[in-house]
Order: sequence, then structure tokens, then C-alpha cells
Amino acid sequence: MNQFEKLVAYDYEQLIAFQNRETGLRGFICIHDTSLGPALGGCRIWKYESDDAALEDVLRLSRGMTYKASLAGLHAGGGKAVIIHHPGLKREAAFEAFGRLVESLRGRFFTGVDVGTTAADLAAMSRVTRYCAFESSPALGDISQHTAIGVWHGLRACLDFSGIAGSGRKVRVAIQGLGGVGMHLALILHREGFELLVADINPAAVKKAETEFGARAVAPDEVLGADCDVLAPCALGAILNAQSIPQIRAGIICGCANNQLAAPEDGDALARRGILYAPDYLVNAGGLIRGADFYLSQIADSLPNLAKIHERTTRVLSLARERNTSTARIADELAESRLKPRKTYADLTWSYDLPNPA
Repeated sequence: MNQFEKLVAYDYEQLIAFQNRETGLRGFICIHDTSLGPALGGCRIWKYESDDAALEDVLRLSRGMTYKASLAGLHAGGGKAVIIHHPGLKREAAFEAFGRLVESLRGRFFTGVDVGTTAADLAAMSRVTRYCAFESSPALGDISQHTAIGVWHGLRACLDFSGIAGSGRKVRVAIQGLGGVGMHLALILHREGFELLVADINPAAVKKAETEFGARAVAPDEVLGADCDVLAPCALGAILNAQSIPQIRAGIICGCANNQLAAPEDGDALARRGILYAPDYLVNAGGLIRGADFYLSQIADSLPNLAKIHERTTRVLSLARERNTSTARIADELAESRLKPRKTYADLTWSYDLPNPA
């Protein structure tokens, strides 16, 4: 299937390939759907093996953002940006150039933090665009923390549904990835009395979890098969696949990583094994919810909306059991039910009552 065939198959609206020779900037913006509102999605920077790998990533991620926004009941759509990291990249200038591109879209795409993006990167973008969630406002709060809180609500639903919550024994959770969200999730689980196994390619992050949360380190290449009740993927996507699924010993999978399934059929494989899978875009929507609440709706406190992830997760789990299908299929169906069948490209400029960039 070529790229245009993929755009048609999953009804993408727009794909932008961009470059800036002076700064070394190169990458893609993909706007998947604006039926419900502006496309929201972070900007990822990564050392991709090829341009095709970066393109595949942005396509998968942007579609996931649409489903995430739809299932969360937001008046927003999904998009994503990826910047290809390479030795010749002049990082600060490149992010400013990228910010000018985002500004030129006049609000169709609103971006923010993602894998690899730093506070300095966000600051560079925010100097030239209004359409970037830069956590300089105490009123906005920490987006990663909001995402972790949402995952916690989804995990609570899984534990309740499975009966583990009332078993009276200590629950063991293996966290794959201790980035911003993974570390916040580890803190929440530690406070709730869970036993933690952790894995990350960053030794300092693992040491922090060991010291502060009493976690036990697991090698990154062994964490998917760890002896645990819950596997929490909090790193990169496509880690649930035909090779890894047979190794999984956890009864529940619930984490913050995007696009955890390598293919839709992998959700079916998890269901056949009796593994309770919380679809990633269902439970990791907390950061998106906070961003939409703050920038689009001027809502001061998103915690009540984050708590609704528990109810949504329970509904997906219940419907999957009732229909004898995978939770991934149910979540897709519910997300797609809110999307309009026809794209018009009309009236696609939104005002967020934002100030002009400095």
C-alpha cells in the first residue's frame, strides 16, 4: 500500500512534508481529522532509521490522536508532528522554524510536548506561534502528570473489572519506560502501595525509581515477559506484536505509550490469551484532556474530567466481554462513532483567544 492509499484507507485530511535547509529541519505534520475541532497532537523528535519510518510514525500517531480526542468526548481532532533528528540539526533555530510553520496553519494544528521534546524546544516554538502548549503557566500544570493520572484511573478500572483490586494481595506492576509520564505513574503507584518493577535505557531514571519508590530494576529486553500482574508500556509504540505477545505473563496491560499494538490483529491475540488490554488512547488521554480544557474551554481544573477515564474504560471492558471481541476493536468502534463521515475543509480556522507570539 503506497502513502496515498494509506491516506485514503484511514481518511487522513492532510500530510505536510517540511524542511528548512538553513537549520537542518526536516519532518512531517499529519492532520488526520478536524471533524470535531482543531487537530491536537505533540511534536516528536527522534533519530529515525529512515524518512519512511518517520512518515509511518506520524501517520499512526496522528490517527491515534483523533481516536483519543473522540473517545474522550473532546471537541477536537487529531494530528501529530515528527522532526527527524540528525547531526546537522541546529536545534533551537529548527524549532523556531517549525513554530513558524505551525503558526501558518492558523490553528488547524495545535502542538506540544512529545517524545524527545524538551522545555527549551517548546520555548523556541512558543516565541513564534500561539499554537503550542508551553508549560510556563502554573494554571496549565504538568501535562505529563495529567497523563499519568488518567492512566491510573484506567488501571483502577482494569483492577476492579478483573477482581484483582479486591483480592487483598499486593499488586505488582512492571513499568516499561520512566520518562515524564512513566515516572509520574511510578510515583502514583508507589503511593498506592503497589510493588514496582521498572525498566528504562536511562540508568539514572531507574536509579531514581529504585531509591524513591523501592522499585526493582528489570533489564529493558526482559520487562515485557516479567512476572507481574500489570504491564504498563510507557515508552515507544508497536511493542505488542506477534513476537512479544506470547512472552507476556501479565494479566493486565495498561500504560501511557502511544500505538502499543503493532497491528489491529494484535489486540485480538491479546484477547485470545485472556489478557485484559486497556487501549492506549483510551487511558492515556489525560494530557490531551488537560490541554483541550485549558486552551479550548478555559477550564481551570481537569481532575474531574480525568476521573471519567475510569468509567470509559469500564464501558470498553464490559462491551468487549459482552460481544466476545477485543477491547481494541470496541474502542475503535466507539471513537469512530463520533466522527463525521464527510470532510469539507470548510471553516477550519479556530480562535482560542490566544495572544500573538512574542
